[in-house]
Amino acid sequence: MSHQIEIKRKFKYPVHQVWGALSSKEALSDWLMETSDFALSEGHQFQFRTKPRGGFDGVVHCEMLEFKEPESMKFTWKASNWPQPTTVVWSLSSIGESETLLTLSHNGFVGINGWFTKKMLGFGWKNLLGKKLENYLSA
Repeated sequence: MSHQIEIKRKFKYPVHQVWGALSSKEALSDWLMETSDFALSEGHQFQFRTKPRGGFDGVVHCEMLEFKEPESMKFTWKASNWPQPTTVVWSLSSIGESETLLTLSHNGFVGINGWFTKKMLGFGWKNLLGKKLENYLSA
């Protein structure tokens, strides 16, 4: 049983434009979740905030682990009630001059609770990348 989410999306925009949507706190706040303290700095801790629901307080705690502009970014992702952080990796590659393949890998889910969390987040990521990011890029 895979405890990893992997989603690949092709965008009809060049890598630098997709990278801008992934690496700017203003852009992330528009299509992903509100963040006021995101920064491309290894070791930097930041948060995403959304509406609380169920046992989730609406805060995702993150730490930038590494990035290579404009190719990849790796950071931790942890809800307040999770026992340990998971890891999100965004990888971009050019397809010709004006298209980009974005691969999202989200891993580190543990146990049965991790399996359920992975399922929920998998649906969320598909919506965010397939609709919200696409809408942001086309605006």
